[in-house]
Amino acid sequence: MPLSEHEQRLLDQMERALASEDPRFMSTFTSSRNRPAAPKNLGLAVIAVLVGVGLMLGGVMATQPALGIVGFVVIVAGIAAAVSAIGNRAEKTTSAAPKQTRTNFMQGLEERWDRRNDGM
Repeated sequence: MPLSEHEQRLLDQMERALASEDPRFMSTFTSSRNRPAAPKNLGLAVIAVLVGVGLMLGGVMATQPALGIVGFVVIVAGIAAAVSAIGNRAEKTTSAAPKQTRTNFMQGLEERWDRRNDGM
């Protein structure tokens, strides 16, 4: 059921307020919402693995070693493609967000500790 005009305006207003108060959270939320659930290459790799399993089982059932070997090769190629697709996806997500170093994390904790102790 679509939102009414009033509800849509309220939602837009809340999104703008959230973006102005916490832009880091908002950028994280919007980037995860726009990201595709699974890359095409990963889907093709899964299909290749399933086809390879079918070929290998068919080769075993028909006592055709060549068909089983072809099935095994297709399985290995599918797994390699899946690993590559997952690696590419991880590279895209890590390159979009800068990594926080351990020293910055520790400095932040120390600053919070100092602020906490100054208040006592």
